[in-house]
Amino acid sequence: MKLNGPIQRKLALLDERVRQLERRFSEVSFEEFSTEWELQAIAERGLQVAVEAVIDIAERILALNGQGPAASSAEAVRACAEEGFLESADPYLPMVGFRNFIVHQYDRIDPKVTFDILKNRLDAFRHFRDEIDRLM
Repeated sequence: MKLNGPIQRKLALLDERVRQLERRFSEVSFEEFSTEWELQAIAERGLQVAVEAVIDIAERILALNGQGPAASSAEAVRACAEEGFLESADPYLPMVGFRNFIVHQYDRIDPKVTFDILKNRLDAFRHFRDEIDRLM
């Protein structure tokens, strides 16, 4: 499949956002993170944008494949896996769930969860990028 410019731009945005998050939070302790609302806001927005890029790419790939819009963001990711564009939806569904949580239940975000993603789970975004790169 030949990927178009919008997908390539979203992949570049995804890469940039992950690099920015790593750079900004590489030396931040959980104690500092949990007491500084500004750090939490930066992390939440950065992660939201990264996940939105994943969702947009999944939806765009489905459209390029002649499929109609998915019923939800999670369904778009699942459909990409079912069509063989992704090995599995499993690594990416928690991303979508986190995005939904910070958008809709923003008053209940646990800083431990956000910090864990920053420190231990950003590679999932790179894995997604690598899977999409293979389509090109």
